[in-house]
Amino acid sequence: MKVIDVSEHQGIINWEQVKGQIDGAILRVGYGDDIASQDDKQWKRNADECTRLGIPFGVYIYAYATNEAMARSEAAHVLRCIKGYNLKFPVYYDVEEAGTEGYAKQAAQIFGDVIEKAGYWCGVYANLNWWNNYLKGLERFTKWVAQYNSQCDYVGANKDMWQYTSSGSVTGINGSVDMNECYRNFPGEMGGTSGNKPTPPPTNPTPSGTKHKVGEHVVFSTCYVSSSDPNSRAIQAANMARNHGVITSIKVGSKNPYLLDNGMCWVNDGDIRGMYGANAPAQHYTIQAGDTLSGIAQKYGTTVSQLCAWNGISNPDLIYAGTRIRV
Repeated sequence: MKVIDVSEHQGIINWEQVKGQIDGAILRVGYGDDIASQDDKQWKRNADECTRLGIPFGVYIYAYATNEAMARSEAAHVLRCIKGYNLKFPVYYDVEEAGTEGYAKQAAQIFGDVIEKAGYWCGVYANLNWWNNYLKGLERFTKWVAQYNSQCDYVGANKDMWQYTSSGSVTGINGSVDMNECYRNFPGEMGGTSGNKPTPPPTNPTPSGTKHKVGEHVVFSTCYVSSSDPNSRAIQAANMARNHGVITSIKVGSKNPYLLDNGMCWVNDGDIRGMYGANAPAQHYTIQAGDTLSGIAQKYGTTVSQLCAWNGISNPDLIYAGTRIRV
């Protein structure tokens, strides 16, 4: 699929001319924190025109986050802008700002958790160098890889879109434009939804040979990219944006039969640690040297404030190795 990504830097686009030349567009909503003055100046017009003309689109935000509050604010920025629009491509987190390398992976996990909790598909955009050196372990997300080359050399999982040039030409756009090859039919997968992941039915019979059923919200310790991946390819929950998801389909007879959140990952009965939510039995964790409450919260699908409340912690920055806490 031929996809362009645009921002205010392309000026006023003639989308009627553009329509017949592309299969979709990724529109910038803005950059950084949730401040209206940081909205992309052409965002609303671009989104309205794509909507009017039936051009499938997704969005991206240019990230500056170097802490949890900034990452959450950037997610809020996106959610404010896209409210009411029918997305047919994911929400992408654009990480490339110099000086953010050390926090980019954690920021993406926090951002993704907020976006997906709101029901949207989330992806991460970065260049080949960042994917290979700063973002390892983000198998949780669909990946958009930038490499201006005759081929994309990224060999990691979930490479669904490749930005191959910033000097493309499309009639209806003055000047150059970023061009992308999308390997995944997002509009087809998202179908008639409003850009949100479909809500699974609340109940379903448990297929023969499995312990769980569609609609259950489960917590997992490890997961897999595909239903047939061997144990050697297991992904630790600590490397995911969150360690829980809703079973949306079951592939009976597969090694990893449970698909979570329509594509987040696959798990099997041995990976599932229990049910997620208020009625799930209490779990505990022993703090290790180097742990942070925010990291523990991400690993166990909760929040820092909830951990503090459960465990009587007054200073979230002061925790001790060896302490057993409820998670």
